[in-house]
Amino acid sequence: MREESPQSFPLPNPVELVHIYIRSELQKAGITLQRINIDILNKICSVMSDKKVPEGIMSNIRNYAGSKGITMKFLTSGRKC
Repeated sequence: MREESPQSFPLPNPVELVHIYIRSELQKAGITLQRINIDILNKICSVMSDKKVPEGIMSNIRNYAGSKGITMKFLTSGRKC
């Protein structure tokens, strides 16, 4: 019987990791993520939420995204979807 090597799955790229992190951090805080746009060429991520994101959460997200080389912008729509 032939032994097969385990398959490896590709790791998410930095942009996917940032998206996952943002979504989870906002969800934990009870903030609805309305839109996310990541400009891969310029490495800028814009996030629109239903309410203002607290400074501590913005700081954590900016630090995480910055470690992946992405700059963050936060926008508030002021309306719920």
